[in-house]
Amino acid sequence: MKQKNSKDLIFLALALIVMVGSHFVTPFAGLSQDAMAVLGVFFGSLIMWITISIDWPSLITLMTLGLISTFGFSSTFSGAFGNSTVAFLIFTFCLLYPLAKTNFVRRCTVAFITNKIARRGPWFFVCFLLAAVTFMGLFVSPSVLFVAFMPFLEDIFSVLDIKKGGKTGNMMMMGTAFCISLSSGMTAIGHVWPTMAIGYYTAATGIDVNQFQYMAFGIPTGIILIVLLILVFKFLYRPDDIKDINPEKAMKLRGTVPPADRKEKIILATIGMVVVLWVGPSLVKGILPDLYTTINGLTTAMPPLLGCIILFICKDKGERIMNFKEVTSKGVLWGSILMTGAATYLGSCLTNSDIGISDWLSTSLSPLAASLPVTGMILFFMTWAILETNFSSNIVTTTVVSAVALSVLTALPSGTVSVGAVVCMVGFCAAISNMTPAGQSTVNMVAIGSGWTTTKDMFIWGGIFALMGILVLTFLGYPLASVIIG
Repeated sequence: MKQKNSKDLIFLALALIVMVGSHFVTPFAGLSQDAMAVLGVFFGSLIMWITISIDWPSLITLMTLGLISTFGFSSTFSGAFGNSTVAFLIFTFCLLYPLAKTNFVRRCTVAFITNKIARRGPWFFVCFLLAAVTFMGLFVSPSVLFVAFMPFLEDIFSVLDIKKGGKTGNMMMMGTAFCISLSSGMTAIGHVWPTMAIGYYTAATGIDVNQFQYMAFGIPTGIILIVLLILVFKFLYRPDDIKDINPEKAMKLRGTVPPADRKEKIILATIGMVVVLWVGPSLVKGILPDLYTTINGLTTAMPPLLGCIILFICKDKGERIMNFKEVTSKGVLWGSILMTGAATYLGSCLTNSDIGISDWLSTSLSPLAASLPVTGMILFFMTWAILETNFSSNIVTTTVVSAVALSVLTALPSGTVSVGAVVCMVGFCAAISNMTPAGQSTVNMVAIGSGWTTTKDMFIWGGIFALMGILVLTFLGYPLASVIIG
């Protein structure tokens, strides 16, 4: 095994030398410098495919092709996957899968719920529990996170002596489901619906919305909703048995989680690097505009691609940190990927000027839009998106509502409404989906099936949460998003 690992490393180094070195070879026989680079990628790829494997080394092929100026990452991803949105989701799902296999979820939760403030009282404990799942949900798929978190939530209930049938257990289960679902709309990191909404807007207008812009309105809006949710639980739901919780008992959980090992540290460092590549350029846009333009032009799919390559190359105890067969069979939600690809193209067809649907929608709905104030239009689209996502697929909701919003709002006089803000908010709305099992199917079904909550309670309190979402997005989210996104 050690001999094979050494050979793989040697051939990988040789392939990279060929690929990178071709950029510095003087062109001959009338070939251009980019032609030399393509030949280098070709021969380097052959070396990897023949000597190492045909699967993960192909990612290095994509990376090196994307670095060639003639193609760039946008064209490379479009040629390989149809569009960069599909590539982004595949690479992000792969990148985050190894994290779900570590003790990070437990360790992160324990850190939140056992600090001094969380131990001051039951409501402090509830606040930090919901803060923990929301934080992790910012960059982990809601379905993956909820399924991974459920066994630990059962442990928390057991340690705190919370019983089934009580209002506190019901509230904590609903709150966990609501916050994990909501967090998938607060960022576009590994989350399908915000990514799709941004993709639709970019495809229709040619204007890109980066990760920082989306998070700058998504995270504050989400925090406001969580605060309101806790207030609703405390003053309307009013669990009579919450006084029986002793947060000090949660200290028993500290000894159940081993310290982070080398493998987990590499995974966390890699994910941290990817997040910095996503968010960092926007923070230095005014100081280093050239750096911002260069990194932003690499598309949002390049950072997770680089992260995947690192985790495929790095090893722990003689084994690669990320196993290609395992991560592609268990870590990638292929149903979501296929539907995203189909829905993205369907959305472009719906808004295609040669087809005429866009003009028809504009003609039909423009009188309504023109008669409504801006706030009325925002309220209309937010209500539509949140109601639909609670009774149908999040992806379908994002596709349909985004397409109509783009058709109608772009027909209005310039400056009337921030189209980018509205479309991105539709992606946010798709995450407020806990009223029925059809909304966020995995999260809602697992929560109801756990026995800690019921379909009736999810519908009632999920409905109240949806109403709050409509109002907050309309009157607070839109003004913030319109300033940030423009």
